[in-house]
Amino acid sequence: MLRFFRVNDPYRLLGVLGLMVIVSLPFLINHEVITLQELKDMVLGEALNDGKSMYAQVVDDTPWLASQFAKWIELIFGRSLISRHVLALLILFFQAAFFSFVLIRNKAYNENNYFPALIFGVLCFFSFDLLSLSDELWASTFLLFALNNLFKEIEFRVQRDEIILNLGVYLGIASMFVFSYSIFLIGAYVILLSYTRIDLRKSLLLLFGFLFPHSLLVMFYYFKGGLSELGGFFYGANFTINSTVLISWQSLFWLGLTVLIYFFFSMVMLSREARFTRYQSQLLQVMLIWLLIALLNVFIARERTPHSFITFLPSVAYFISHYLLLIRRKWIAEAMLWIFIIGIIGISFAAKEKKMTGIDYTNMYVENSDQKTAIKDKRILVLSNNIGLYENNKMASYFLNWNLSVKIFELHDYFKDLVWINESFQKDPPDIIVDEKNKMKEIFSRLPLTGKHYQRNGVLYERKKVIQE
Repeated sequence: MLRFFRVNDPYRLLGVLGLMVIVSLPFLINHEVITLQELKDMVLGEALNDGKSMYAQVVDDTPWLASQFAKWIELIFGRSLISRHVLALLILFFQAAFFSFVLIRNKAYNENNYFPALIFGVLCFFSFDLLSLSDELWASTFLLFALNNLFKEIEFRVQRDEIILNLGVYLGIASMFVFSYSIFLIGAYVILLSYTRIDLRKSLLLLFGFLFPHSLLVMFYYFKGGLSELGGFFYGANFTINSTVLISWQSLFWLGLTVLIYFFFSMVMLSREARFTRYQSQLLQVMLIWLLIALLNVFIARERTPHSFITFLPSVAYFISHYLLLIRRKWIAEAMLWIFIIGIIGISFAAKEKKMTGIDYTNMYVENSDQKTAIKDKRILVLSNNIGLYENNKMASYFLNWNLSVKIFELHDYFKDLVWINESFQKDPPDIIVDEKNKMKEIFSRLPLTGKHYQRNGVLYERKKVIQE
């Protein structure tokens, strides 16, 4: 296999695609388990396709571009998981192919081949959730575009203002999918300071490029009259270093064990055997800095999941490809490649099938409950973090993210919050309100005309009109 992919022939990428399709089949066939992020994207897309406006009529902290893509994907595919996973697979293949083109164009290796695309493609399966159509997947695509422009700028023969501008724009777009990816702006600037002749004008151009898509968004909401909601639910809610831990470090260690071992081997091999040109040495250092920035992003990301590590793929694929290409004995190189592929895919599949006790995905899945079974095909409002209730229902009213909504239901800004809640019930009344924290009692005491349409049944409020029907 190593010999096949060491040929400088773009058609070798079809082999990468074929391998990725074959490996993905078990995950595509056994797709009945849905993750929390997948369900939230579906619910959010349905709400926006019902005509609601993000932030003003959907209280959630999902970055704006991510919410729009959720809207379009829901419009095209509905709640079909397999369609989303197939599209995610195609995007991952595009990333693998594009990354290999970038390395070839920038002479990152002593030989031009598509072997890094194979390593990149295999790394995409270190955990099953990388095959989901996540915000991180969309954002990492634009980070690859940014990395390409970074390589161009480092090469002294190609230094143009539009490269710096495009670099900033791509980083800005990525941050509108995953806001914590803003940290790559700092990383890119550190790299430019270290390896290019960047001056004040170019520094400002980079910053302008990054702020440009955000400026357009701010102007859009300014003219819509939703600037305060944009500031509070997008920028304010995402500007934090608190992470929701959905998978433990122990689970991540076992998932990435093969990757860690091969990365260690690559560091040892590169320090002893590699012979680089000055430019290749700079690219290696750039990829190492990029990896460190990706690691820092994991600690500040809103959620820690395996697909939070998708930004590691370019750097790790670069170093492991170097290691395998530098092995002189062909049979050893071939054996190490097969061990790498089997190790990555084997651990990932075993973890998905719950065959490895050290890896626990429980917090990433939608939780089963009696309420979820009892409430079906309704428009509901959930006043808690139990988003799993939306699996068999649709969202009603404006309040999707309970962490942001709780202050509204506690009436911190009394008149504004009360008007907002009343408006949401008038425009999109829920059939069922799941009120485990008993928040609606006080709300209905202040909105008696709205409250008279609901009847309490345990932790549920049922709309009387629905009952009578």
